Amino acid sequence: MKNFRLIVKSIILSYSQVFFSRNVNFAILLLIVTFIDPLTGITGIVSVAATNLFAYILGFDNDSIINGDYGFNSLLVGLGLGILYTPSISFFILVIVAALATFIFTIVVAGFLQKYKLPYLSIPFLLSIWCFILASRNFESLTISARGVYKLNELYATGNTLMVRSYQYLNTIPFPEIIKTYFKSLGAILFQFNILSGILIAIGLLMYSRIAFILSFLSYSLAYLTYVFMGADVYALNYSYIGFNFILTGIALGGFFTVPSKESFLWTFLLIPFILILTSSLGTIFLPLQIGIYSLPFNIVVISFLFVLKLRFETKGIKEVWVQHFSPESNLYHYLANKTRFQNFKNITISLPVLGKWNVSQGYDGNITHKGEWKDAIDLIIVDEDGKALQNEGIQPEDYYCFSKPVVAPADGIVEEILDYVDDNEIGDTNLINNWGNSIVIKHDDKLYSQISHLKKGSIKVKKEEHIQKGDFLALCGNSGRSPEPHIHFQIQSTPFIGSKTLDYPLSHYISEMSGGKNYNFFDYPKEGALVYKSEILKPVSKAFHLLPGQILKFKISGSKKKNSIETWEVKTDYFNNSYLECIENKAQAYFVNDGSTFYFTNFIGNRKTFLYWFFIGFHRVVFHADPDIVYQDQIPLHLYSDSLYRYLNDFIAPFYNSQHVYLKSSITTFENNDKKATVYSQIEINRLGERFPRMKFLIEVEENKIVRCQYNLKNQSLKAECID
Repeated sequence: MKNFRLIVKSIILSYSQVFFSRNVNFAILLLIVTFIDPLTGITGIVSVAATNLFAYILGFDNDSIINGDYGFNSLLVGLGLGILYTPSISFFILVIVAALATFIFTIVVAGFLQKYKLPYLSIPFLLSIWCFILASRNFESLTISARGVYKLNELYATGNTLMVRSYQYLNTIPFPEIIKTYFKSLGAILFQFNILSGILIAIGLLMYSRIAFILSFLSYSLAYLTYVFMGADVYALNYSYIGFNFILTGIALGGFFTVPSKESFLWTFLLIPFILILTSSLGTIFLPLQIGIYSLPFNIVVISFLFVLKLRFETKGIKEVWVQHFSPESNLYHYLANKTRFQNFKNITISLPVLGKWNVSQGYDGNITHKGEWKDAIDLIIVDEDGKALQNEGIQPEDYYCFSKPVVAPADGIVEEILDYVDDNEIGDTNLINNWGNSIVIKHDDKLYSQISHLKKGSIKVKKEEHIQKGDFLALCGNSGRSPEPHIHFQIQSTPFIGSKTLDYPLSHYISEMSGGKNYNFFDYPKEGALVYKSEILKPVSKAFHLLPGQILKFKISGSKKKNSIETWEVKTDYFNNSYLECIENKAQAYFVNDGSTFYFTNFIGNRKTFLYWFFIGFHRVVFHADPDIVYQDQIPLHLYSDSLYRYLNDFIAPFYNSQHVYLKSSITTFENNDKKATVYSQIEINRLGERFPRMKFLIEVEENKIVRCQYNLKNQSLKAECID
């Protein structure tokens, strides 16, 4: 039964992949549309099933098969052949062979284009259908079909009177020509050349993605108006059904391969005249061959433009989608939320190189020495409660609180360079010959180094080429080099030399205190005048969220509107080593990351009527640090939280102005004299047009390094989950 469901899903999703979607409901609607012409519908299914079978037998990736990655080009070939020829044994043999050929073309073309990180789109379909149309002219057993000429008679033959009436009614509606050809062009994507098919597809497109629908209509409308303006034959859009090239290009470039935005819309619309010219010129070339250009203009323009984007030196304006979520809304809302969540995120976390609380005496682009190529750096000192950096008269370096204090490794790495012979200055004096003073340069990754300078002479305890770990003792704070008073100079750079120009790189997991209060900084830049210090890890919470592959979490769930039930989660990793929680009962998946200081979710797939989903929402990010004065804030991608009417209306304008946001506020309470117990609190807030509305509250109780209890509250509703062994 399980294998049968997967086979069915692999066939169905091949339909929605034509529109860059993995939405099952949309796929089912598209499948139904293909059966307006029953033979076409049958050949489409046969072709997809054959291709998926070939892929399975040859041992290709099961996930790609199930998601329709190999099947959608074969679907188009099957539909194209099904509309062209009359059914016979020879015809179905041709369909099977064409399915195999399309699969081979798919693998070859994908293998070539993926080297450049480019999609293969419907190129395999074009190669296959051209090949078989040209070859079929030599096959006497194949005859060209007259279906479509007497469409009404064919519909009567199916016995579906509702379909007949719908077809008749739609043909009597006086649609404007631009609307009529838009619907026909939509239907033509699935080789259904009628208004009914186009309307059904438009409805499905609107339900699947408001942004995709807008892009499809606006791109087509602009093409239509361009035809009129340039004096081209506008009726070519009707009788040759080439308008779908504009529709697919609009969806692909406006919201699928790029993040939907005013820039993506603008560039898509700028390319419409180019597609028109390309369509006209290619039509002239292909006319003597008596074969259609089909989706060739769409493929050329989309692949070419994406290739151009990848050659940019800077990603200004239009943004490519790096992690595909298979809907324009998902791509957009993930981008907007992650832009806030991970604005300065880097894979390698670099922390403060000191212990305890230090003051940023000179920040980035500071007024003293942090200028030009050396602007991205900080100077650190220690101050007392009165803001003073010294005691006594401040005549000796020892009078300064930071002098001789430990300096530690900011991240794992290899000691690349050491300078340890420069004398410490007397107070007020500077050494301009050995400007940086005693220094250490550490290599953390290719083109990523940190430099710590003005160290105390003779205090460096590491050697060149020594492997060190984050937090290892390195040296003592001194007063060497261009340093009139003891302090630490800290910078990130891309080259291994002392005095290299600085690199714009944020520090991670530290707390900063200024007049405005305390803040936890995930990946950020310490501000001048701030008191900064490393946040201590809260071990009970850290260990409770240290989820390892194979670990099982089992909950007994009860609530005001829910009978007692059991929900079991297993920790798993996918092919790309991404970790996720999977609900064993319904296969919902919540992807997460644990970097040692923070646990945060990145995506949710599957049934939202699970406690796993509410866990995903309520604890979207958990910081392993307890401070009663700090409230941690995060943003949740809108589409993962809300399916309300307001959100659907927001989808239409979101590429230009997102009027709704979902925020998570959280804090942690610890129990005095008990380092084994803690409670994590969180609250969801909706921000609409700048006004915030509290929505729901959550809590997790941690004991003995385990999650023991979770609770969710919304007005008079509540849901509780007790962790059971």
